[in-house]
Amino acid sequence: MIAALPDPPTSASVLALVQGIERHGPTAPAAIAFRSALIRKGQDLIEIGGPAALADMLARIFAADPERADARLAIITAAWANLAKTRP
Repeated sequence: MIAALPDPPTSASVLALVQGIERHGPTAPAAIAFRSALIRKGQDLIEIGGPAALADMLARIFAADPERADARLAIITAAWANLAKTRP
């Protein structure tokens, strides 16, 4: 059986996870759960479109609120740091 590719994560779904981490702080149990989900979204993006898909999603997240771009870059970088390197 051929495995189906995951549905592509939307910028709204990724942004909701990032906002959850922002709201709870990086070490709160809820933030840890949000980070795990954010990692899975990144893995789906890599599976669908490789590093370019990650870069496109970052651009969309930054465009949503340029004033929060630096803080959100830190959150996403922490979650997605090794994803492009681990692609099969």
